[in-house]
This record gives sequence, structure tokens and C-alpha cells, in this order.
Amino acid sequence: MKQTDENRREIRALFNLITAFRKLDPDMPMTQAICLLWVALNEGRTQVELRQALDMPSATSSRSLAALSKVYKIGKPGLDLIEWVENPEDRRAKLLFLTTKGRKVIDQLLVAAR
Repeated sequence: MKQTDENRREIRALFNLITAFRKLDPDMPMTQAICLLWVALNEGRTQVELRQALDMPSATSSRSLAALSKVYKIGKPGLDLIEWVENPEDRRAKLLFLTTKGRKVIDQLLVAAR
């Protein structure tokens, strides 16, 4: 398959996006990157909705979201890119939002992908 200039530009954009994620966290699993992008597209939705939309097991989504939040594990900080807010209509459900830092990172990713 011969690459066109348009294909090369698109591949370069993907390469730049992945490189930007690696600068954020060199060991970031793809599931965390996907979760971050999903939250950016769907702020105010729940973890259950994320799991259903991404067809992701509960443990995987919990682990990924915890790593993206302020505290990953006891004694280990997270990336502080998202926050979980209690749903006023259902206290058992947590709503997902980007933090200020998360918004800045998304802006940087968008620039990298251009």
C-alpha cells in the first residue's frame, strides 16, 4: 500500500498523540489513555457508563480511573487528571470529571494530535 501525504499526516498525528501520552506517563497502559479520553468526551457520566461503553471489566475500569485520579493506591499518588464526584441523585454512583490539570493535559494532547 502506497502511503499518501494525507496518510502520512494522519499517522504522524497518531504518533504525536501516543508520544504525548508517553511523556505524561511512560508506562501508561492503553486502558488508562482510553479512559481519560472517554471522560473528556463524557464528563458527568458514571463509571458504570464508562464500563458499558468501553466493554471493560469493573476491576480494569476501577484500576484505570484510580490511576488517573488524585490517589492511586495508599502511599502512591495518581496522575490527578480526573475526579470522582458523588452523584446528588444517587450517592452510590460517582460522576467522572476532568480536573484542571486534566483539562490542560487534554489541551496538550489535542495540540500534539494536530
